[in-house]
Amino acid sequence: MSLTTLILSLALAQSDADPRAALPLAMALDEPRAQEGQDRKPEPFPPTQTAAPKSPPLVDLEWLELTGGVGVAVFSHDYLAGPSASFLVSAHAPLPWLSPGSDPKGEYFGLFLEAAFATIDRDLSPTIQHRRGVAAFTTLGMDYSVIRDSSWILMARAGALYAYYGDIAQLNSGVGGTAGAVAGIQISGKMSLTYQPEAFFGKGGSLIFLNTVAFGFQF
Repeated sequence: MSLTTLILSLALAQSDADPRAALPLAMALDEPRAQEGQDRKPEPFPPTQTAAPKSPPLVDLEWLELTGGVGVAVFSHDYLAGPSASFLVSAHAPLPWLSPGSDPKGEYFGLFLEAAFATIDRDLSPTIQHRRGVAAFTTLGMDYSVIRDSSWILMARAGALYAYYGDIAQLNSGVGGTAGAVAGIQISGKMSLTYQPEAFFGKGGSLIFLNTVAFGFQF
C-alpha cells in the first residue's frame, strides 16, 4: 500500500467518525455562534410615550374673523341730530375655555373688538361753532353664537363702550354700554354677509342705534 493511499484511508475514517470534520474549519467554528443567535430572545419594544393633552388657549386666533360694514346711525333726541352715515370694522375670535372653539359650526362664546364711526350734524344755533363732526365708538365685549353653521349665522352680543366726540359742540366723551345682534348667511366656508343692529347707551339716557350691513372674512 502506498503512502498516498494510507493518508486517504485515514481521512475517510475520521470523517465517518465526526461529520463536522469533513466541513471547512470556518463553518465548524461558526456553528456555535449560530446556535447562540437562535437562543437569544428579541428585545421588547420601548414603551410608547403619550403626549400630554394641551390646555385650550384663552382666545382661539385660528378662527379669527374680520368684519367691515357700512350703515346708518340713528340718534336719540338728546343729540339734536338726524340720521347719518356710519362705518365699522370689527374682529371676533372664539373663547375655547368657555366653549369648544375648535368646532366652528357649534355654539360657542366669543370675544369681539369693534370700532365704529358716525357723522353727527347737530341742530344748534348757527352762532355755535363745531356743530358737525365725526364720532368714534370703541367696543370690547362678548358674543354668543345661537346658530353658526354652513348656511346661517345668529349671534347675540354685549360689551363696554367708549365714545369719543372730539370737538363736536356740547358733547362729552365717556364710557357706556352696547347690546346688539348679528344675523346673516354664510356665503362660503370663510365669507359671510350679515345685518348688525346695535345700540350704544350713554349717560343721561342718550342712545345711538346703529344699523350696519357687513361683510366678514374668517381666517
